[in-house]
Amino acid sequence: MSAEDRFHDNPNGVITDTQNRKEWLPKDSYQDVGKWQSWQEAESYIKLMRSVYAGGQNDWRLPTEEEALSLYDEELQSLDWEGKEIHIHNVFVPRSSRYLWTSTVSDEDKVLRVNLSDGSTEYVDKTTQELMGARLVRDITN
Repeated sequence: MSAEDRFHDNPNGVITDTQNRKEWLPKDSYQDVGKWQSWQEAESYIKLMRSVYAGGQNDWRLPTEEEALSLYDEELQSLDWEGKEIHIHNVFVPRSSRYLWTSTVSDEDKVLRVNLSDGSTEYVDKTTQELMGARLVRDITN
């Protein structure tokens, strides 16, 4: 399956990843609330999205490292908040953050982030805010 065919925009406002059986919110937290978020603030954002039943669901969460990296595809192009190229399917709302929080926490209590510009990862402090956003995911169970 090509990367172009893998993601589908749905009437309920979520994006389905047919290859990995996941649903994603089309906006990240930066686009949704208009500010960068630390990992702790991203946890509050998850609670908010669960409480409003975004996409009709209440089981949204931060992606694992593997899930976040699955969004990166060098052949795909979109724009980040600065208008710079990132490599994510254009079905996601453009002008997102380039760095995504994951649920992966190190033994040193740092959190892994994924860079959608080049697919790299690095552990950063949970209090890091600048350029950080949360893109929420859920498993498709039926």
